[in-house]
Amino acid sequence: MRERLSRAGFARNSIDIERVDDAFQVLINTREENRERAEQILGGSAIADDLQQAADRTVGAVKDNQFLALGLAAIAGFTLYLLTNRS
Repeated sequence: MRERLSRAGFARNSIDIERVDDAFQVLINTREENRERAEQILGGSAIADDLQQAADRTVGAVKDNQFLALGLAAIAGFTLYLLTNRS
């Protein structure tokens, strides 16, 4: 949980996790305008969060390497064309 919050931009030293009986209490020292975002992160799915992070990294990589992405798309399109037009 602490990892998900820190990846979202919250400082690790501002996150406290305490055990209360059989549950955990998460305390985050942050500004009021970040409260809703923290609640969404805590209430969201870890898998969805990981997929979002992977998608963001992929988009960043494609933007950084536009010519490579265009070349790979052209090769994939040419391959599909060749495979579908085999007579």
